Amino acid sequence: MRINLGAVARVALLVTVAAIVGPSPGQAGGGGDDDDWVRTTGDILQIALPVLGGGSTFFTNPESGKRWDRDGTKQFAWAYGASWTTTYGLNLIFSKARPNGDNRTSFPSGHTMSAFAGAAFIDGRYGRTFGIPAYALAVFTGYSRVHSGWHYRDDVLAGASIAMMYSWHFVSPQPGKISLLPTVSGQGLGMTLSVGGTGRDLDQEAEAEPRGSGYEFAFGPAFLISNQAASLGDGGTVFELGGLEGNNDPTTTASVTISLRAGAKGRVRLGWGPFEAKDRGAFSEDVVFGGETYAAGEPVESQWRYYDARGLYERVMLDSRDWGVSCGAGIGLAYSYAALAAADTSRSSLVDDTVVYPYLMLGTNYRFSDRLSLGVSGAGITWGNEWLLDAKLTLCWRVARAWDFSIGYMYFTRQIETDTFYNKVRYSIPGFAMTRYW
Repeated sequence: MRINLGAVARVALLVTVAAIVGPSPGQAGGGGDDDDWVRTTGDILQIALPVLGGGSTFFTNPESGKRWDRDGTKQFAWAYGASWTTTYGLNLIFSKARPNGDNRTSFPSGHTMSAFAGAAFIDGRYGRTFGIPAYALAVFTGYSRVHSGWHYRDDVLAGASIAMMYSWHFVSPQPGKISLLPTVSGQGLGMTLSVGGTGRDLDQEAEAEPRGSGYEFAFGPAFLISNQAASLGDGGTVFELGGLEGNNDPTTTASVTISLRAGAKGRVRLGWGPFEAKDRGAFSEDVVFGGETYAAGEPVESQWRYYDARGLYERVMLDSRDWGVSCGAGIGLAYSYAALAAADTSRSSLVDDTVVYPYLMLGTNYRFSDRLSLGVSGAGITWGNEWLLDAKLTLCWRVARAWDFSIGYMYFTRQIETDTFYNKVRYSIPGFAMTRYW
């Protein structure tokens, strides 16, 4: 199966919106009775969208005199069943605490997965006319889970990505539909008009073609090494967030990267990674933060957020049988904040920061075979008292032209120091990623 580039951009935009929208810092889970309709609507949509998608197959056979789209029913069952199995398996494996503290099944978001599974099936089987409204409702479902305090943004991002990945694998356009499919060859980009068929044969015929656009979903546990923060300019003290109880360490996080071909040797990569942690405990010494004082031994709650959006142009510099080398340059937009609150809610303080930064990237990989490769890469920048570094080691398996699976390890460190905010953080992140190419 292939979908057009417009579908990739459309879905990527919707997932990004679902991850970004939500309450302002400190508002999650506190909408009150006036916002009950948001949560309730999300509860309804997570059931209504898959029911609409699966149920529609019993009335949409394009052949004269027939109603039941049997192939559609099978495809929906496989995609939806695999999405549910994966989501609840990851709930058990990662046991991530919810923002509201209700239980430890935060990652991934089951509501968001269910809504996006229905929307992705409708879009993949019946086209964008029905798919765009379905995705809009799925986005609202993701928003409702963040807004009501039941999930973090990366939980929503993971639920949506799981559902779409399985739909892209199992679901094909209904026979008789007309679709424009992107093609990539040595001569450049092109379009193929396809009438009827499932599109699966096209993937098999295109196995040797260069890869076009791609969607990567990566996730894994994030082990805290250290996270120091301070409010500057108000007599704030430097304190260690890792010194608290650690009820959400390791936490679990997720990110997505959309890649587009830019010539024979270039790619543009657009990435989004919301990183969120919440904790409680007590400091061993008095802490002054944001104009408030938290005494040693006093129960406090902490929140830390780091939302990072990046755009990168990457170019292949060496592409031999055994080795590959690439480098690139990009720009990032990072928003981060730290917040403390007394457990009795008598005091709270929050300090945030937004930084626009350039960065460089260098990577190399060794190919054991056409299917298996080992890569090392680094991306980062340093300027003044601030720096950013991502160092990655990745083992990648090319399952087919359309799919890559990889496991790896990332060391992440960042320091910012502005007039109002200081934050120095280090994380160790093993993870798994899957990429769908068109």
